[in-house]
Amino acid sequence: MIGVSCSAYAYNLHADAQVTKKRDYSHRKFIDRNLVFSRENYESGRWWTMITHSVVHFHAVHLALNMLALASFGPRSVAMFGLPSTAVMWLGSSVAGSWAYLTGNEYKARQVKSGVPPKEINIFGLRLPRGQPSVSGPEWKALGSSSSVLGLLAAVACAQPRTPIYMFPIPVAIPMSSAILGFGLGSAMAWYQDLLPMLGHTAHLGGLAFGVLWYVLRLRRIGRTPRF
Repeated sequence: MIGVSCSAYAYNLHADAQVTKKRDYSHRKFIDRNLVFSRENYESGRWWTMITHSVVHFHAVHLALNMLALASFGPRSVAMFGLPSTAVMWLGSSVAGSWAYLTGNEYKARQVKSGVPPKEINIFGLRLPRGQPSVSGPEWKALGSSSSVLGLLAAVACAQPRTPIYMFPIPVAIPMSSAILGFGLGSAMAWYQDLLPMLGHTAHLGGLAFGVLWYVLRLRRIGRTPRF
């Protein structure tokens, strides 16, 4: 998947170059219609974009972070659960992330349309104000392998919850289960409070949820005896 993602990124750079040099939008349109997940593609029946978006990245940093995580936990997932189950987790987490992103955007759109003012969040007496609900409009797009990578990471964390990992910006290693739980809660809070709306918080949550669900339903027995 690293090779596929890097190839897709190279093609994206080529599409940008064609637009800049020749004003040729054919490659960009192909990417937007067939590789990137969007509401338009979903409503037009291009269901495969719920999967293909997981190999498309528009920024080098985005690509590098996801590929670094995949290189770290992908081989471990294959060693523990086998290649077929890892492939199912990748595809399933991608679809789950797309569905969650779609559902989350529809919910936010209804909030904006209703004009209901945002409510504060009260956590153990601590009041956290919410920002104004925002969506990217009818042209929003989702891309990147974050949901798929997080699905793999969630399954590995279920099998080895005490394994220490480093998670930015925490300077010390923490148990993998704590990292996943913290990331999930942070994503949910950020989505609910409309923080960093350019990030796919709900897509991340969808990928995490599928990884945990797949582990509980199919991989739990295998995960107890990792093969590495």
